[in-house]
Amino acid sequence: MVRCRYLITAVFALLLSACASDGELWDPTDYTVKSGDTLYSVAWRYELDPEQFAAWNGMTINSRLKAGDRVHTRKPSGHAATARSRDADIAYADGERGDGWIRAEKGDTLYAISRSTGVTVDELVRLNNLKEPYTIQPGQIIHTRSSSAPAGSTADETAPVTTTSKARPKAQDAPAWPKTVSWHKPASGKIVKRFKRGATDAKGIDIAGTNGAPIVAAADGQVVYSGDGLISYGNLIIIKHNPHFLSAYAYNQKLLVKEGEKVNAGQRIALMGSKDKRGPLLHFEIRKNGKPVDPLKYLPW
Repeated sequence: MVRCRYLITAVFALLLSACASDGELWDPTDYTVKSGDTLYSVAWRYELDPEQFAAWNGMTINSRLKAGDRVHTRKPSGHAATARSRDADIAYADGERGDGWIRAEKGDTLYAISRSTGVTVDELVRLNNLKEPYTIQPGQIIHTRSSSAPAGSTADETAPVTTTSKARPKAQDAPAWPKTVSWHKPASGKIVKRFKRGATDAKGIDIAGTNGAPIVAAADGQVVYSGDGLISYGNLIIIKHNPHFLSAYAYNQKLLVKEGEKVNAGQRIALMGSKDKRGPLLHFEIRKNGKPVDPLKYLPW
């Protein structure tokens, strides 16, 4: 027994040492980014205001997280904040980049590069003379400002960029956020579970229905998360409505919208699924400045 305790203590000490090997003090409230994580999904997990969370880590709201990075989930002290802010603006995969350009990697999209650089999709389309459907190829040079190109680029890569009047993909344009939000019911059905402040399993409401029933956006906004990377939420959609309000739609059978898309109130965004053995339902949440609030104070129920 004594030997086992010694081994456990030794292993724990080694883990702490490894965590602090980058010169920063190990902080148990830091989070290690996993593949598929986004700034919004991590902020949601820790009930943080996304913009405040970004600021704590020296990022902007459009920054991209990189698997393996550690991010602060509470306001850091001086040294940690400075160390993080030096690297945060390059939280774009491990792709090659230079002064005013990026070399795309496999899986990159125009919207992902826009989030990473802070350059709008419209501007990237213009700068690079891109044509619909705006597909990005691995190795392709993407200019992020005019008159920029890396050494050794091809003639095609450095050719003058011309402006095209062709319609841009509106689904990826950043919306002008409204000051107020007009809320609508996200699904039809009976409320079978209500919000309870402080309860880990009642941060929103559960609406019973049928498998495959339509789930709709509760208000106009932009999809900031669409995936299954948040434990206990299943297939999840998070929509941003303005700088203060987010809404979430969990346990979906199928997701119908992708990250970056604009949606209108009442638009179908998913099909209802089930949670465990509780039958078909939608788990719906509203967050104000990162904190869960009672949806029934906003919805016209």
